[in-house]
Amino acid sequence: MVLFVFVLAGFLIATAVNHIRGVKNQYGNLSSVRGLWLPVAGLLAELPFSRFPDFAAKAPWLFTGISYLCIIAFLILNRRRLTAVILAGAGTLCNLLVIVCNNFRMPVSPAALAMFPGMTPEAVYAKKANYFVATGGARLYFLGDVIPVPAPYIGSFISAGDILLGLGIACLIVSVLTERTGQRRPVRK
Repeated sequence: MVLFVFVLAGFLIATAVNHIRGVKNQYGNLSSVRGLWLPVAGLLAELPFSRFPDFAAKAPWLFTGISYLCIIAFLILNRRRLTAVILAGAGTLCNLLVIVCNNFRMPVSPAALAMFPGMTPEAVYAKKANYFVATGGARLYFLGDVIPVPAPYIGSFISAGDILLGLGIACLIVSVLTERTGQRRPVRK
């Protein structure tokens, strides 16, 4: 949910930049974004962890693998938007690294968990089977969901990778919506 805040920020920044330039958002440029269905497919591949946790727990590598392959493919297809791809790619790799190193589960900080009354380790697992509360430690713990976001409606735990991914998403949106039509960057090979 926190990533949607970065999406909103991207739209607001693009709108402000275009307003200053005296132009409208360049929504026609959305057609220049390649493989827009891939991030959607990546998110859908994560659904079994919350909808069918017992089933997903039997092959977490499969659902995580599909999800991250979709995201990485999307980034490769849109590599000409270099700043956005570098940020989102770094965030994706940080998250993937910590998940793979912890048996395909994302560690959640007990301190972050404590900021949400009534949230127990069991509730975390029930909500998402690919998460665990790192009470006994975790590999690459500092890359896990250790940053609490105690905000109404969007509150949760995020990682450094989520922040980088969110910044990449915001940069992509700003890049697409502020790029002047007819002045598109050349495609890099």
